[in-house]
Amino acid sequence: MKRWETLSENEIAELATRLRNLDWSWQMTDVDALAADFGWEVQATRPDSVRLDVGFGRGSGSVRGYRGAATKIDLAVTAFIGETTDTRTAVRDTFAAMVTAITGAIGAPTSRFPGEYAEVRWAGQDTTLRLVEMTSNIHLYLHTNTDLAAHDETVRHQEQGLP
Repeated sequence: MKRWETLSENEIAELATRLRNLDWSWQMTDVDALAADFGWEVQATRPDSVRLDVGFGRGSGSVRGYRGAATKIDLAVTAFIGETTDTRTAVRDTFAAMVTAITGAIGAPTSRFPGEYAEVRWAGQDTTLRLVEMTSNIHLYLHTNTDLAAHDETVRHQEQGLP
């Protein structure tokens, strides 16, 4: 297997800490300044969506919003990797190591969702960090709690077969 690009345990811990402590306007008009502060490259801007390169290539990050207010920051923390038994093991192992690193930096998770695509959350007063294992990479999200509640409701409806 060729070398798979990922954030190191120190890098993921530092990123999670910075996001957890983020003091930001949550306005889409301020995403350029946020990106500059984190060293991300803005690739495309629309009123309620900004596409970023966060170090893992085109579109490896984004900030989404609604009516000018940002609601979610989505960051790849690994590159994509092909889907094989060996690479799925690598994704799972890396996810577990990242959970441990983030927990060491900001404290115990507030919720865990095991399964084929595991997710771990660290809820704060206004925002929640989510580390999500996908098939061929891992993402770190920072949601406003209002946005995450809407996301969770949508997932519940999908699981129940509701529109």
